[in-house]
Amino acid sequence: MEHKFSKRLLQVQASPTLALNAKANALKKQGKPILSFVVGEPDYDTPRVIVDALIDSVQKGRTRYGAAGGGAELRQAICAKLRRENHLAFSPEQVVVGIGAKEILFHLCLSLLNEGDEVVFLAPYWVSYGDQVVAAGGKPVVVPPPESGLDVTQQIAQLESYCTSRTKILILNSPNNPAGYCFDEAALRQIGEIAKRHDWWIISDEIYEYLSFEAPHLSLLNLFPELASRFILVNGFSKGFAMTGWRVGYAAAPLDVAQILRNVQSQSSTCLPGFIEDAACVAIEHGIGLMEKEIASLHRRRDLAYGLLQQIPGIQMEKPQGAFYIFIDMRSWLKMQSSKETSMELCARLLETFHLALVPGEAFGAPGFIRMSYAVSEADIVAGLERLKNALC
Repeated sequence: MEHKFSKRLLQVQASPTLALNAKANALKKQGKPILSFVVGEPDYDTPRVIVDALIDSVQKGRTRYGAAGGGAELRQAICAKLRRENHLAFSPEQVVVGIGAKEILFHLCLSLLNEGDEVVFLAPYWVSYGDQVVAAGGKPVVVPPPESGLDVTQQIAQLESYCTSRTKILILNSPNNPAGYCFDEAALRQIGEIAKRHDWWIISDEIYEYLSFEAPHLSLLNLFPELASRFILVNGFSKGFAMTGWRVGYAAAPLDVAQILRNVQSQSSTCLPGFIEDAACVAIEHGIGLMEKEIASLHRRRDLAYGLLQQIPGIQMEKPQGAFYIFIDMRSWLKMQSSKETSMELCARLLETFHLALVPGEAFGAPGFIRMSYAVSEADIVAGLERLKNALC
């Protein structure tokens, strides 16, 4: 029976955030008054101008197969966006479009990794990085969080000590899921100087680019253009344009990477529907200005949730600078409890007893933390954090 399935894929776990969200939804259907802060999804609708563009495209018959890795018009629009907003120069041939940034990241692992190659990234990290690496035959190597707080500069300083001759890829994620931090210029310069000393591929996951609250988003390539031959930018439309269900992601990469990535795409999902590509062109041409009100709303919700959490004794957190999550450090609180709960056990109890759905830090390589998404209504934030306070105090 051990030969029945792929040994590599038997090591891959189901996404814990999706599993927890499914459980919360099942309890809701049973009539439980669940307040969920689990899924990384804005609670506002896709802007009407994008929806209208899709409807118009369907009515014009754009329902046939498209080009593998994205049509020329969308890839050109992405290049124009990267020049206009990010001051980065890519050609359309260097851009590959896929079914969400998640698929692009997975296909990059398949394209770049050989058996036993190592991929290094900082904890806390997005839940899929490790399993995608394992599925491609690689080995994830995680730089753990500090014993106290979340000081990313400490982790960057330790980065090289976790690397070996098998290190193939460095994954960066800013704004960060789940911690909400953003790499500032000093941190990026620290990373860039390290990267210059090593022949690694650098995958920069910038999916939360538009949700950088305190300062404009900055990419490593802006500061270190000499890394262009091994720098791969990954982004998408899910978070910044509230297009999670539309599944539009892309990579901008060196030409040789883009070619192999497009080949993989041609044997996988092939292409987006043409009508979605047309709508994506409209979204990217409007840019961040299309979402100003929604982003300002998330900023207010961040401040509301952070302020309420500060009133709960025994917990700690860094004020997030971007994305729409707060990563709550429960380690001191957990140590003080006679029950000796883990953060995973705490989240299970919060869901079952207090009907409050939060994600345990174990999912992100950071036991002792819990993640809260504040991409929900202000009323739900107030009610949910009142439940959390009652559960902890």
